[in-house]
Amino acid sequence: MVALAWITGIVGGLSMVMGIITALEAIPSPGTEFTWLFWFALSGILFLASIVFTLARGEY
Repeated sequence: MVALAWITGIVGGLSMVMGIITALEAIPSPGTEFTWLFWFALSGILFLASIVFTLARGEY
């Protein structure tokens, strides 16, 4: 579960960076309708998922 938490955390960070790039319009959109709000919402969901995966590794 720790590896899954790392993966979702890294992907969440990358989607946050993509949201910043999209919001600043540093790179023109390639025709897809992924707005900065989509990227920030996705990063928030992935960060919450990484927290869940970190806490779900509890021993029984």
